Amino acid sequence: MKLYDIGKLIVKIVMLPAVVTVTLVQWIMVFLVGFSSVVFNLLAGLFLLVAVLSYLMGLSAGAEAVKMFIAGFVIFMIPVAGDAVVTAVTALNMGMRDFIRS
Repeated sequence: MKLYDIGKLIVKIVMLPAVVTVTLVQWIMVFLVGFSSVVFNLLAGLFLLVAVLSYLMGLSAGAEAVKMFIAGFVIFMIPVAGDAVVTAVTALNMGMRDFIRS
């Protein structure tokens, strides 16, 4: 074995606890994003429904309905941003696992 191979083996052994930690963080984040996406999507749908119906029934002006529509869209985008973070953590996890397997 070359010195390079021994160093690579040591780094792989040291990275194993980091892979386990990142995997646990990934699982927790997937659960939290999945749960929050249900809650935020229901809330966003409520905002959008109230905005459209209040405008159609004449209970609010157009500017107020647009504000509610934008608020609903922003609430809808929060879980999408969480999905992007989960995807980045998953990519990090897969990269670390590939390094250990190599």
